[in-house]
Amino acid sequence: MTAVESPPPDAAPAVYSPSVARGDALVQKPPSGARTVSSCGRPPDYVVQTTDKAAAASLAQRYGTLFGAEQAGVRVLLRIRPDDVEQQRELAELRNDPRYLLREEVRFELDGVPRPDPLQFHNEPLWKAIHMPAPRRLQRGEPVNVAVLDGPVRGNHPDLPEVVQIRPRLRDEDGRCDGGDCCPQVATGAGFWHATRIAGLIGARRGNGVGLAGIAPVRRIVSINANVEGCVGEFSLAAALHCAIEYRDEDGHRVRVANISMGSMDQPTSLALSQALQRSRNEDLLVVASAGNDGKDINSTMRSPSSSEEPNVLTVEVRDYEGRAIGGMNYGFGTVDIGAPAPPPYATRQHSLCTASVPLRGPSSCSGDYASFERSSAAAAVVSGAAALVWSDRRYAACTAEQMSELLRSSGSHCITGYSARRSQNFDVCQLDLSFLSHRTSPLQALCAGGSN
Repeated sequence: MTAVESPPPDAAPAVYSPSVARGDALVQKPPSGARTVSSCGRPPDYVVQTTDKAAAASLAQRYGTLFGAEQAGVRVLLRIRPDDVEQQRELAELRNDPRYLLREEVRFELDGVPRPDPLQFHNEPLWKAIHMPAPRRLQRGEPVNVAVLDGPVRGNHPDLPEVVQIRPRLRDEDGRCDGGDCCPQVATGAGFWHATRIAGLIGARRGNGVGLAGIAPVRRIVSINANVEGCVGEFSLAAALHCAIEYRDEDGHRVRVANISMGSMDQPTSLALSQALQRSRNEDLLVVASAGNDGKDINSTMRSPSSSEEPNVLTVEVRDYEGRAIGGMNYGFGTVDIGAPAPPPYATRQHSLCTASVPLRGPSSCSGDYASFERSSAAAAVVSGAAALVWSDRRYAACTAEQMSELLRSSGSHCITGYSARRSQNFDVCQLDLSFLSHRTSPLQALCAGGSN
């Protein structure tokens, strides 16, 4: 995709309170004025972290009637009813009890049997092609924040994790903006179809009985408005990258993956974008960029930002479900790093992928809040989700961005070898393969030795 529709004019800004620093006690109080709106249009539930399973079992029994409490290991899920005074009184006591950590949670997944995602059958060929691991095979760690640099992601989709919308201010060549907040957050709205479909493939909530499942559990989708069109396109994308680097949620978690499913061949990469990409490497942000759909060799015909040589930039080409290259799509040995399945209908007998979208009408089950998605934009989203999934496994939580890039490339299958005249050597481009996550140990774990999260 050469460029996507420009974002709409600025929305009215919303006011957010600063984060509250974590103290020595276990309890984390929500900051005054912080948003508590769930992505499914209801109050968020709460999770209580206890010291051991016995304490969790006792708490679940105590709150079984009042909260419909359910235990998951050392955690207990409390389901919230609007305006329930008794629930609010008990929550206040829990916040002030140093034995417990109480947190809002709108994406909680129990360790038991999940509710099926009714539209997931659309994407079974994708999951089979990349050897998507069963949840029980993972060693669950912490989900990560993922940024979508695009138009705005729909903020009220019933199947997406919480969406944070940022509309960056343009910056100078050196990355500075003229005072004030360079990355203001704004109220989330209806969203742009392209960005919302990217977000759904990455992190639609799994096992919630709604829609389908994204590749990874995601803490938040950080939607950062950007475009590559016109004379300010490179500045817009650079500003968005700076905001992805600088973002921190209220618990201090940063963005680990930035998805850029757009690009431009119309102009060389500006100094502003070059410096933003270099900063993303220095500050350990994995940038996943789509190769594009123009039928061009982007090793010789430069495409920004996917032709970047920064080692933390992972450029993705589209494949069919059998790992074969698809005609009419961009390629480039020595520039393209990895392939992922997201074929258009003409390339396979299977339908395109199904994902979250703005409300649409259509004859298929993948309609309404969902729609089809394909080509390199979708392939990049699949790889972004894969990176987030691997980071959420505690065996790989210490990977740096460069290590994650090497790990995903090294794990690939269905490799295609080609010669790069620009670099005077052969290169392999392999298809994403997550089968290593299904094994208790893997040689790939050694790639992350000495990393930090």
